[in-house]
Order: sequence, then structure tokens, then C-alpha cells
Amino acid sequence: MDIEGRFMILTVEEKSAIKESFAVLLRENANVAECFYNNLFELAPLIKPLFKSGRENIENHFHELIGTAVNKIDHFNDLRADLIALGKRHKIYGAQQAHFAVVKAAFILSIQYKLKGQCSPFLENSWAKYIDNISSVMIEGLES
Repeated sequence: MDIEGRFMILTVEEKSAIKESFAVLLRENANVAECFYNNLFELAPLIKPLFKSGRENIENHFHELIGTAVNKIDHFNDLRADLIALGKRHKIYGAQQAHFAVVKAAFILSIQYKLKGQCSPFLENSWAKYIDNISSVMIEGLES
């Protein structure tokens, strides 16, 4: 596993798998956000009260975040300031570092469900690495 600082470097193949899978989800109009929040609240029901705004609002925000992350996958450092700011906002909402693991699990479950037979261990691991990188920067903001 390649590590640059504390980030896991994604290979070209991993980045490509993430981009292609996200394109499939967009093409099929799969509501990953709805699935994600259903999974998140099932895995960690105590997290649900942290989400004060309406479900539609948080789902739209989720789609925007994931879309931006995928679009910037080749230039991850360009996301750094925004992710730190997002982490700071999540601190205000009451998020804790421990929540990031369950968020990742809920996201991977959502990818598995929405992509069904198109999902592979390689794709899951690719997304997991990228989510870990995103989380790592957000946690910087959370802890600042």
C-alpha cells in the first residue's frame, strides 16, 4: 500500500474504477444519497439527531460532495481547504472522529446495493481508500 504522508495514493486503475462507477450511478439515476442515509441511520441510529436540516437537503449536499470529490479525484489537494472547512462544520453539528468509520461502511453498502453485480472487491476497496483520504482531511478540520 503506497502512502504519501498519511494519504493512501490511489492508482490510475482505482481512480478509473471510481469515476466509471460514479458515471454508472448517474446514468442509472440511482439515488445513492437516499440509500446512504438509510444505511447510515440503520447502522448508527444515534447519529440521526445530528442531522437537523431536511432529508432532501442533506441528500442534495451528499450528491454535491461526492460529485465534487469524484471530479477532483486527480487533483485531490484542490479539495483540501473545502474538506477542512467541511470538517469544521461537522464539528459544530456534533460529529466525532468515530463517526467516520460508520459513514464509510454506510457508503460502501450503498455502492454494493446500487451497483449490484457491477460491484467488485476491487471497486469497494478503491472507494474505501478514497473515502479514507477524504475523511482524513475532514478530521483535520474536525479536530482544529
